[in-house]
Amino acid sequence: MSSLVTDPRPVAVQNGDAALLVAWQHPETRRYRLLGRAVASQDGYHFEYFASMQSEPDFRPIPGFSDPHKTYTSKVLFPLLSGRIMSASRPDRPEWLQRLELPEDAAPFEILGHSFGKRVADTYEFFDEPEIDLVKGTLTFVVPVHGLRYMTSAAQEYVDRSLTKGDQLDAVAEPGNAADSRAVGLWAGGHKIGFVPAPVLDYVGMLGKSGTYSARVVRRNPKSEGSHTRVVTQLVWRQTP
Repeated sequence: MSSLVTDPRPVAVQNGDAALLVAWQHPETRRYRLLGRAVASQDGYHFEYFASMQSEPDFRPIPGFSDPHKTYTSKVLFPLLSGRIMSASRPDRPEWLQRLELPEDAAPFEILGHSFGKRVADTYEFFDEPEIDLVKGTLTFVVPVHGLRYMTSAAQEYVDRSLTKGDQLDAVAEPGNAADSRAVGLWAGGHKIGFVPAPVLDYVGMLGKSGTYSARVVRRNPKSEGSHTRVVTQLVWRQTP
């Protein structure tokens, strides 16, 4: 049995529930932080901040969720989430869901987990909570590669012309990174194409354990989707024995 038993989740998940990690980008520093967790259950929806936010000096509460100590509940989807899902009345909704590789009857949290809930000029992002394998000591995330827009033109051209679904990415730790010593760069074809998202590093950091990352491409979205979600990766963190 693995020693990966520390679980940062504040709200218990039952079978059939779905959970999203809620991340925020500081508008000045541009750094992403993991804020909390939203859960969809049989009795409604729940949101709670992670305990680390209670002492975070740069913490700015999400509108409608002002108290970092409170568990918020609702019978309907929170506006923070519902406003990021295309209306069923839109004629282009089937095409949108198809691009996300989802069926037309996809549930709200399923949609947000595939689209990451990004909006133009917005500071919030949503990830599916990782799958936890206690036996293997792994966490498996599906997340966008962050930072592609800041990489070299050669790296961006490689993504456009050569990167395909199923390609393996090299995950390289960057302890000397001036912005974040925890940073992990992602490489393909000899080009650095971005980073492991900082909220993933935050989640893993709550475990207080060391480990390594591996990654493979699960979607390469069209350029029209923007660079932020251009490359979607399945990222596996494996605890060091």
